[in-house]
Amino acid sequence: MSERDQLDNLTGENTSTLNVLEAEKAVLSLCMRHREAVETTVMNKVVAGDFSDVRHQAVFEAISEIYLEGGAINRHSVCDKLQDTGKTKIVGGDAFVFDIANSNAVLSAADSYLSVITKNSLSRRLISTLDDLHDKAVNHKGSVKDIVDTGLSKLNLLKIEDDTTGFESISVIARRNLEDLKEAMKGGETKTVKTGFSYLDNITGGFKPGTMNIIAARPGMGKTALVLNIATNVASMYSKTVAIFSLEMSKSEIVNRILASQSQTSFKKIERAEVTAQDLAELESTLRRITTYPIYIDEKTGTNPSDIRAKCQDLSRKTPIGLVIIDYLQLMTYPDKAGGNRQNEIAAISRDIKVLAKDLGVPVIALSQLNRGTENREDGDHTPGLADIRDSGAIEQDADCVIFIHRPSYYTKKKDAAEAPKIEDAQLIVAKNRHGETNTAYVKWYGAKTLFFEPNRKDDPKDPMENAYNRTTTSDKASGDYKFDEAEEPPFPSEDEAPAADTGYEEEAPDFGENEEFFNDSHDELPADFL
Repeated sequence: MSERDQLDNLTGENTSTLNVLEAEKAVLSLCMRHREAVETTVMNKVVAGDFSDVRHQAVFEAISEIYLEGGAINRHSVCDKLQDTGKTKIVGGDAFVFDIANSNAVLSAADSYLSVITKNSLSRRLISTLDDLHDKAVNHKGSVKDIVDTGLSKLNLLKIEDDTTGFESISVIARRNLEDLKEAMKGGETKTVKTGFSYLDNITGGFKPGTMNIIAARPGMGKTALVLNIATNVASMYSKTVAIFSLEMSKSEIVNRILASQSQTSFKKIERAEVTAQDLAELESTLRRITTYPIYIDEKTGTNPSDIRAKCQDLSRKTPIGLVIIDYLQLMTYPDKAGGNRQNEIAAISRDIKVLAKDLGVPVIALSQLNRGTENREDGDHTPGLADIRDSGAIEQDADCVIFIHRPSYYTKKKDAAEAPKIEDAQLIVAKNRHGETNTAYVKWYGAKTLFFEPNRKDDPKDPMENAYNRTTTSDKASGDYKFDEAEEPPFPSEDEAPAADTGYEEEAPDFGENEEFFNDSHDELPADFL
């Protein structure tokens, strides 16, 4: 048989058992005759279990042990190792090893032989997984949900292992990156997701595809409000589809929060149905606007990364997904990966969310709770840090970006609720950022509207940058100010126009005076010195 015929026989699409056995013998033969073949096999992460014949498994184990010991690999040393480990009888004697070593194998075809072996191994494991699921289903070994979750998890692992993506040269990668830059300069579609909070986006550069981004805070700080503000910005300003998985709140409550943040009616009035006819008319106008936003909400409790992956893949068949939001991480479960230890379960969830983001090719924002350490510090400094993330250090390790919400008045309100401000200073602390700097974005929090926004605060020395993107979502004028059709980001002033001492750029604040009804609301009156 010629070399070409042999390759065609081994690598044909309809791989028979004979072809697989021949490929296994070819790899073992090359390993006993060429050190390079052993290294290639190890680099492909082939293990003894990938060989279908138990005799071939024993021979490969012997080869692997000799390789790790740094010894010379040949037919004689392999026979000696089998003798030492008591496995000579398994292979049927030294003659079997010598027969393999004499197999007609071509070194240049090593990758082809390995491909046959690994594909066959994955197929066998797939069949085994399906048989196991069938057995559990037929014999009622667990609930349907648990069996499906287990199956999805195992099948996704097989899918990842079947990923044939390998090395790429720097020239190919650099050229692709440059083409992406050119497309971005022309105003083309970009997968990086901006939050609509200008200074936060300046710090992070936006959320990159395939990244896991954590927003963490103590209960009541506004985690859900912030991601819903981001979701409405992403959907309305950049027309990107947002998938929200809410494990804590109902779909109805989430939409009511969006209504409150986008209208002139407070969240409390909406939730208590204490709206006037004028409020209702304004809410109907807001409703017509937000129904155009490509936001999809799932409220299933007890979900896990496998559920999210399946639902995102289903949604992506209808529309490309731009951002995935999970509210919140500690409410997720992973029964098969708990092992009686909640930290191990959270670590597995965190790792799979990171893999999920990479597989989907979109950024994922996952909310996280903080432990009580921020509240109980004796020095009175309640500023959160990475060590305050609840349940597992794996979250900090896996995350590409970690943002903390900090509102100093949150702690003083507990002491004197009567003096609690209706609009508060808030900080978005970027404590970890793999793709840029760490810094703090200063914003305002309006609790009655469940709204974070960026005012123009020239009189605030803590603010290192005057924000041009003075975000407000309380009137139709806001839509006009954003000029969605003209540009995704506010224009930077020229050097001549910008003040010499300014570190950023600025723009006149929105005319809040046009919204008199909003500010005259008896429930949510703004402080007199706000503007």
